Amino acid sequence: MKWKDLQTESMKLQWNFYERTINNYSIIMRIMSSAEDDLLISHVPRVFVEESFFDMCKIMIDDDGIIREGFYSIDDTLSSLDYTSVATLSGNSTTASLIDDVFGYGILYIYPLRRELKTIGYLALGKRYYMDVELRLLRELEIVCDIYNRSLLLGGGTDRRKGFRPMVTFETVLEVFPDPLLLVDKKGYICYANRNAKVQFETRKGFLLGERADKAIPGLPEDLVKKSRPFRGEINYKSQNDYKMFRVESFVVKEEKGRGEWRAILFKDVVKMKVSEEEHLVKKRTESVGMLAGGIAHDFNNMLTGILGYAALMRKMLTDPKLCRYAEAIEHSAQRASQLTRHLLNFSRRQKKSNGLVDINSLLDDVLFLLKESFFNIRIERDLDLGLPNIKGDEAELQNVFLNLFINAKDAMDGEGLLRVTTSRQDRGFICIEIEDTGKGIDEAMQHKIFEPYFSTKEDLSNLGMGLYLVDKVVKEHGGFIEIASEKQKGTIFRLYMPVPSMRVSERRLKETPHASQNMDGRTILIVDDEHMVRDLLKGVLAEAGATLLEAENGEDALQIYTEKQDDIDLVILDVIMPGIKGDEVLRRIRKARSNMKVIISSGFMSEEQRAKLKEYKVDGFLDKPFKDDDALAVVAEVLEE
Repeated sequence: MKWKDLQTESMKLQWNFYERTINNYSIIMRIMSSAEDDLLISHVPRVFVEESFFDMCKIMIDDDGIIREGFYSIDDTLSSLDYTSVATLSGNSTTASLIDDVFGYGILYIYPLRRELKTIGYLALGKRYYMDVELRLLRELEIVCDIYNRSLLLGGGTDRRKGFRPMVTFETVLEVFPDPLLLVDKKGYICYANRNAKVQFETRKGFLLGERADKAIPGLPEDLVKKSRPFRGEINYKSQNDYKMFRVESFVVKEEKGRGEWRAILFKDVVKMKVSEEEHLVKKRTESVGMLAGGIAHDFNNMLTGILGYAALMRKMLTDPKLCRYAEAIEHSAQRASQLTRHLLNFSRRQKKSNGLVDINSLLDDVLFLLKESFFNIRIERDLDLGLPNIKGDEAELQNVFLNLFINAKDAMDGEGLLRVTTSRQDRGFICIEIEDTGKGIDEAMQHKIFEPYFSTKEDLSNLGMGLYLVDKVVKEHGGFIEIASEKQKGTIFRLYMPVPSMRVSERRLKETPHASQNMDGRTILIVDDEHMVRDLLKGVLAEAGATLLEAENGEDALQIYTEKQDDIDLVILDVIMPGIKGDEVLRRIRKARSNMKVIISSGFMSEEQRAKLKEYKVDGFLDKPFKDDDALAVVAEVLEE
């Protein structure tokens, strides 16, 4: 098309739009004028014919069985329309319809006039000869007819004899119903929407009534209106930045005496419930992993205690340099293994810990240590501020936050790249945790969506898309916020800002204690542990220091020996997790029999509940497994000397 022709066509379109706008405005203003003069039924048909392309207009109102009509046509012979014929033709439809070649008209437009859910009449527009009507013209016409319908109700065009008085009706109850509710006709078009449905689903242009339900609300089944039985299901609904998950219930609603039939669709917003359920499952799953890790670490620590302790003893006793190096290698390997169990135990304890002060550096160190073995081809760099203040929070939730972010970073890098973790103090009472990866990056459009529930860019169908939503939720609950910087193929940086408590907590200095004497001549010590390797190690170490040793492999034996020889016993070294009577119960009975008995707890794993319970009965010292001979001697000597 040439430029001149394009200009001409553009001018025609603009003029047509301008002309239609003027005509529609004129119709609306004349309707308003007719409302003031109480001529809405008798005078408005002439308005529609004079201001539109139709040749005829007939308005029919059912006023409690009395049909009131208004008619105007450029050809008076075409006035054969009656209320019953139009109602039959409309077929109880609640939306406008355009019908070809009927009652002597090439096209006939029928708009049902309604009061709430009840059809009270029809506005019919006819053209003698057939013509194609553009969709936008029909939409404009529908808006004008809707304005007439509202004017009719407000202007007193119905219920003239009785007058209008407001009262509480079923429709009023539906209007204030807390959940969105729609009524659709047999063709699937929306004929009623309560207030919450309009708030939730109505577009900025006000489109909802008269639209097909499955088009206006994506996710609804297309054949919903064809189902005769009640329907239940769930749909995901996204509107701008708002994400919703609805539980949908649909059922048939019939008007009395068979005057109409609709399908009601009720929407229950369940996204908060679903998120809460998923959050609970994630928490329980992590707690289970923590409990399993703690149990494994306990058994592992018992074995490591023997390996580490005997390797240290062997190294001291050997004179051959080559054998000494072998013993050192065994000791070094056992120390590395004990470091792994320590991180496992820290992870496990945090899953049960309530709110309190959180050492972010220590928490990051534990999580990164546990993950590094599975991050084979990922280089991890850390730059942790050693002076970073503690924050108030839930260690378990924060641990899961970093776990999620690190795993996401690994996936973004396809298991290969650089992961950099930095902590720093910020102005205005915040600390910053920065997590940077060299992965695929996130484009700007996606950055606004990644914190939405059930949003995921991963192709794995088992991925629920809850990770970053929960990360954002936990950070906000701790009074913090998240910033994200990312570009496609250039990696991503997450910056987590967490508030520092306003009340400064003084740092505790390590208590300097004089070196305790390790001469234990004349001291009697009861060793209670179900692992014979641990008992043998302690007996060997403490016997060399001059102590007299008693031993028990379970709680029952320990209590029997203690009952018989409590006056001779100076110290009890007690394991907590044992078959039969547990260590905490043994401690309770010991304290009941003799409140000043010195007790050292030696365990590879204790839950927070167990630690809290032990504090009630006073513990003089802790000997955490795995330990070396020097560790055991130092702790025992210090407790005996107190």
